[in-house]
Amino acid sequence: MLKTMTRSHALAAMLFVVCSNVAMSVAAETEAEETERFKLEAVEQVVASHDNVLILKGGELMVRQQAVHAAAKLLAQWGREQNLGMLWWEDRPEWQAAKAQMLSAADAILQARFIEDAWLQRIWTRYTMENFSGEQASAIAEHFKTEGGIKQRRLMDWYLGEFTLFYYTFTGRFDYNTQETQTQLISLQKAALSRIPTEDVHFSKRNPEAYAFIACSPDSANCPGLKYWKMLAIPMMGAVYRHMEEVTRAVEAEMARMLPAVQPHLDEFRRNTQS
Repeated sequence: MLKTMTRSHALAAMLFVVCSNVAMSVAAETEAEETERFKLEAVEQVVASHDNVLILKGGELMVRQQAVHAAAKLLAQWGREQNLGMLWWEDRPEWQAAKAQMLSAADAILQARFIEDAWLQRIWTRYTMENFSGEQASAIAEHFKTEGGIKQRRLMDWYLGEFTLFYYTFTGRFDYNTQETQTQLISLQKAALSRIPTEDVHFSKRNPEAYAFIACSPDSANCPGLKYWKMLAIPMMGAVYRHMEEVTRAVEAEMARMLPAVQPHLDEFRRNTQS
C-alpha cells in the first residue's frame, strides 16, 4: 500500500512538473508573440507616417529615362544589323512608333514593380524591424505625431526624395531635356512644389523635444531619432537604389526581346525609303 502511494505521489509530482514546464513554455511563447506583434504595429505606424511621393515620382522619372535611352540604343542596333542606313533615326515616324511600343511595355513594368509602392513599404518595414525595438519604434511613431515631429518627418521625406534624384544625377544618367519623360518631370515638380521645406529659425526653441530627438548619441537606446535618420539615409536608400536598378534591368531585358514585335515598323521604314 505504501509503495503504491509513493508511486502515485511520484507520478503526480512528475506530471505537475511537466505541466508547469508546458505552461511556462506556452506563456513564454505568448509573451514573445505579443512583443513581436507590438513591435510590428509600432513599425507599421512609423512607416505609414511617411510621405513617399517624392521617392516614387523621382524614381519613376529616372527609371523611365533609362528606358528611353535603352529603347533608342536597341533601335539603333537593330537598324545597323538590318542595314537600314543613316536615315533610320529618331526623326522618322517608324522609329517613333517602334519606340512608343517599347516604352508602353516599359510603363507596364514600372506600374507593376515601382509605381505601386508595396515594394517600398516592404523595404521600409524590414529595415526598421531589423534596427529598432518595439519601444524605440513606438517612440518614433509617437514623436511623428507631434508638431515638431511632423516637421522633422517632412524634412526627412524631402531629403529622401533628393537622394533618389542625386543617385542618377551623380552617375551622369539624368538628362533634364529628355522629351519622353517630361510628363514625369512635371508631375515630380508639382509634387515637390507643395513639399518644399520652409525655414524656421525658432524651431528648436518651440519644439525642444524635436531638438532632443536628433541631438543625442545614435547609440542611445532612449534616443532613436538620429539612428533612425542614418538608417533611412544609408542602408534603406541603398535598398531603394538596388530596386531601381533591378526594375531598370527588367525593363531593358523586356525591350531586348521586342524585336519581333517592332519588326513591322522597321520593315515599313525600308519600304518607305526604297520606294
